[in-house]
Amino acid sequence: MRQLLVLSSLALIAACSQVEPISDAEKAEIDCLASITVVEITDVISQGAADGTDPAILSKVPAEKIAGAIEKLEAKYSGRMDEAYLEYDINHRLDKIQDALNNRDPGSDATKVMNETLELGRSCTFGS
Repeated sequence: MRQLLVLSSLALIAACSQVEPISDAEKAEIDCLASITVVEITDVISQGAADGTDPAILSKVPAEKIAGAIEKLEAKYSGRMDEAYLEYDINHRLDKIQDALNNRDPGSDATKVMNETLELGRSCTFGS
């Protein structure tokens, strides 16, 4: 019984050790893709709101853009499990932008993240 427990523990450790952490280069690429996606989301929603697009349609934009970003990520890093990190990064950035717009504090962390996201999303290229 003790040997079975030791063997199953070793098998579990071996399986877990095969997961590769996200490298700094890959994280930078994901940050770029997340920022590009956030800029696309905010641009589409802003333009749609200005054009009088139905809010129900606009509410679907984030999910559609996130799905597209995940497809791009999967095409470049197939077989990896970075989709969850990408989705978290996009949603985190969107939350910070919403917070920055609601609070209008130019010195806040949310405003800093918003400005960095918009700058990065307009200046970087994913996959190059």
